[in-house]
Amino acid sequence: MNEEFLHYIWQHKLYHPDLLTTNKEPIEVIHPGIKNTDGGPDFFNAKIKIENTLWAGNVEIHQNEEEWIKHSHHIDAAYDNVILHVVEQTSTFTVNSKNRSIAVCQLKYSNELRARYHQLTLNDQWISCAHSVKKLNKFKLDQWLNRLLIEKLEEKSHLINTLLETTKNNWDQVFFILLARSFGFGLNGLPFELMARQTNLNILLKHADNLFQLEALLIGQAGFLTSPIQTDDYTLALSKEYTFLKSKYHISPIQQHLWKFLRLRPSNFPTVRLAQLARLINSTKGQFDNLTNLNHIDKTHAILSIETSEYWQDHYRLGFKSPKKTVKKIGRKSQNRIISNTLIPYLFIYASKHNNEEEKEKIINYLYQQQAEENSILSNWAKLGVKIENEARAQALIFFKNSYCNHKKCLNCQIGHEVLCKT
Repeated sequence: MNEEFLHYIWQHKLYHPDLLTTNKEPIEVIHPGIKNTDGGPDFFNAKIKIENTLWAGNVEIHQNEEEWIKHSHHIDAAYDNVILHVVEQTSTFTVNSKNRSIAVCQLKYSNELRARYHQLTLNDQWISCAHSVKKLNKFKLDQWLNRLLIEKLEEKSHLINTLLETTKNNWDQVFFILLARSFGFGLNGLPFELMARQTNLNILLKHADNLFQLEALLIGQAGFLTSPIQTDDYTLALSKEYTFLKSKYHISPIQQHLWKFLRLRPSNFPTVRLAQLARLINSTKGQFDNLTNLNHIDKTHAILSIETSEYWQDHYRLGFKSPKKTVKKIGRKSQNRIISNTLIPYLFIYASKHNNEEEKEKIINYLYQQQAEENSILSNWAKLGVKIENEARAQALIFFKNSYCNHKKCLNCQIGHEVLCKT
């Protein structure tokens, strides 16, 4: 059985109650300790009574006792405060770097619990607990989804913290990077982010009145003007303009090979999205206040519903003319994705950073008032009998599937816990 499952059993006290050390001394677990997610022993600050002695310290867990030596814990002072070595299989003896013996406990648990765990993690259903979702108490499911919604909103906090550090707390630049990333719609999110990181928003704002120069800057910074595959008069003009601006501002592009076109609809080609981003900056003059105002969400949609310049009406890539003209606008579905996956998390984390609980509550309430989007993930949840009344629930369920179910993180999931711990 894997070590993660043994951690779970220890943390939730799902082992047989009559614990003994390998020396046949009775063990009473007063507190299993706090799970450690960093380096060092697995559980901190445990309280354990062995025979008649109360111990306070750390607990280390392995599948086999031999792993204590394999992992060099016996010569690592960080493990000197371990008071109990919990294992599934005993094979040797455990000592710390001071050559002091450490009590060893063989963890025993029911075959039924083992079978439930295997049933959860080894099946190939859409989600591991598909048969159990319908039976789950509604209150517990709602509670779990509410927690996931907050987790989802805070998902970008690490990225934002990193960006704040690199931009010296420039929130406008951070927002531009996140907004640019959202124009990649998943597949091209990273190259959009890299391009925006190398492009100072203040430079773009100096040219916000000139759409042609904005296109030259963004498409050039994306690497598409360094060595165009195909050229026409417009491409040559963009290239000439970018060469001048690149020299003026001492900027450099990212590598063109980072971008992906394969299996994308032409309307979602990164070149088209870059042209749309240029138009968005041009139409807002780089002032994003109206874009992030949830009190006037219709205005946000109107701002995002922008068209490209005329060149892109019959082009999807530089130099390649398409047979017919099409107005390339950001569709309503794409607008909703930008709002839900970028604007909302950004505003939530901004409010958190400024200790604005009222604003955070307002953002959450906004999601509860919005109609849920439609996609294949939500359709499958609905087939399992899960109701999707609003966008808040939709976002939580999408995050649930992508961040927990797809990675078989059943041991970290409320539903998985219910399945494993049912009586």
